[in-house]
Amino acid sequence: MIHLLVLAVAPGLFLLMVFYLKDRYERESLSLVGKVFLAGVLAVFPAVILEDLIIDDLSPKLVDVPSLIYMSYLGIGFPEELVKFLAVLLLAYNSSEFNEPFDGVVYSVASSLGFATLENLFYVLEGGVLVGLVRAVLAVPSHALDGAVMGIYLGRAKMMGYRGGLTKALAYPVLLHGTYDFLLFVDPGAFLLLGIPLMLLVLRFVLKSMRRLEDSSPFKPSTLQS
Repeated sequence: MIHLLVLAVAPGLFLLMVFYLKDRYERESLSLVGKVFLAGVLAVFPAVILEDLIIDDLSPKLVDVPSLIYMSYLGIGFPEELVKFLAVLLLAYNSSEFNEPFDGVVYSVASSLGFATLENLFYVLEGGVLVGLVRAVLAVPSHALDGAVMGIYLGRAKMMGYRGGLTKALAYPVLLHGTYDFLLFVDPGAFLLLGIPLMLLVLRFVLKSMRRLEDSSPFKPSTLQS
């Protein structure tokens, strides 16, 4: 049992540490990051309620592509990304700690990985080691990437006056999350063929965008000297 708990929790905490340490110039309060992470954990429960309300009795009828699209994007992607988004918006977005563009990434990833960690715990305790290993390299990193995309646009919206940033901070993760689930529902082979390359493209976008956010930090030494 202990090894399953470790397998379920470790990927989320490891990825959170990676993103947290990427914030090189002015790291966030661990207290606030922890609160946002915990809010992401608790957000699983309203997400389940919303999913049940949206999907209702649809799941037994999932035999056609339109139903799968509805299930993936509106039934799962939207409610899950919405609760993660609200956790950041309510706890961190208006905080004085959120004072550079990269902070959006840290808080959004914390919320997403809090959500992913509890979700992962349920799956791993039920499915065992193999499920835990597969989710450690696919599902949990996917949640982290969705959170990073959310945070990129939240950071741009708050600190750089990016028009439409809040809308994109929710819409793009919903699209990514929905696409991930849709490909899995349609065919695991389709996911391997299209889903993994998509994740790699998103990772490339995230890494490039995070470098730009770091360069625009008001705490960057060259910025402070100019």
